[in-house]
Amino acid sequence: MADRSAVSTIAGYFYQFDRSILSILGLTGTNDSVAIECIEDIDVHTATEMTAVQCKYYEKSEYNHSVIKPAIMFMLAHYKAGLTAGRPAIHYQLSGHFASGQDKLLLPFDIAFLKANFLTTASKEKTVQKHEELGVSDEELEEFLKLLSIDVNAAKFKDQFQAIIELLVKQFDCSPFAAEFFYYNSALRVIKELAIEPDDALRVITRAAFIRRIDTSSFLFDEWFIAKLGLAKYYRGLRNEFFAAGVNVSPADRLFIIHPAGDTYSRNAVKTLLKTISRKYSKLSRRDAKPFSPYVLLVGIDDSELTGLKQELHNEDVHFADGYDFKGAQFDAASISRSASPDAGPTLRLFCNLSEAQRTFLSFQRSREIYEFYRNEPVEDFGDGAISHIRFQVPNYEDIDKII
Repeated sequence: MADRSAVSTIAGYFYQFDRSILSILGLTGTNDSVAIECIEDIDVHTATEMTAVQCKYYEKSEYNHSVIKPAIMFMLAHYKAGLTAGRPAIHYQLSGHFASGQDKLLLPFDIAFLKANFLTTASKEKTVQKHEELGVSDEELEEFLKLLSIDVNAAKFKDQFQAIIELLVKQFDCSPFAAEFFYYNSALRVIKELAIEPDDALRVITRAAFIRRIDTSSFLFDEWFIAKLGLAKYYRGLRNEFFAAGVNVSPADRLFIIHPAGDTYSRNAVKTLLKTISRKYSKLSRRDAKPFSPYVLLVGIDDSELTGLKQELHNEDVHFADGYDFKGAQFDAASISRSASPDAGPTLRLFCNLSEAQRTFLSFQRSREIYEFYRNEPVEDFGDGAISHIRFQVPNYEDIDKII
């Protein structure tokens, strides 16, 4: 049975991440900014004020005052410390989503309600009143209430997420798919990077800086995104967006860069993948006006293993070209890129190293597409903006056939 408390905790994290993204996208001033995990979950800085926001997400739980009591106590403590230190007052916002029970909290409330329901903790041994412990006067409590806003009817998880996607679609003039798989994915990564910065100053970002960091022409996987989406949906989405052409695949110089993991490398698995790429991305029938076949670069395989792999492909009648026409020959880009034919192939073009791939693809003037599937680090850019180079981070290279 699934651990429901763990699922709820994960949902809470994503709800907070999404609220952070939404807060950043909602900034309007040039110098307005959001700080992640500083005073509260999110601190919003504008030209006129600062608001510390804490998020609560209890999709299956009923609202009770006790749930938000610790957060309000913390906010009051911070407020009092600011008074003592002479810091400017800030606003405090508590935002929560609950399954039911919101009618228990009638807004606005007075300091008597604040004391009784949010600042008093009673046990068999004693009763503790937080405002007295902190030395907060009634006048100060009145001022604190003016700075405090509480929303226990915050948006549902899906509704908040949909609001983000709509803003990203508008920002980047893109499809909902691209908004989620490109920009939202990248936004999650940026929020995570900000949250773990050790220096508070490095956890602050403006809207313009955020947009620059999430605007990437390459697809970048993030483990938080996959945890939220699920591998099956992630792979299905990539297949539908990038590899749905099937038998209608168009002619192009198409390079697949594969990074087989050293600790899980299997020659048979790689051979199977190469045959799949060859079968799906070759058109060599006599009916095709422009026969073509794909290129593949395997990264991280040593020369001896690559030789063994090619020998087995040869033994299994896979008609490949590698740019080496005889023993001891130098690599010949013209050889590996020679025109394909129904009789002579090649059905597959196999580079031995990155420099061969770069030299060959940079020499072309026609349409070029690179699809890179990497585990940790992609290869360096080819340096030609006319080449479409899309990177997919895939945890297990054996899963690539589920995408292509």
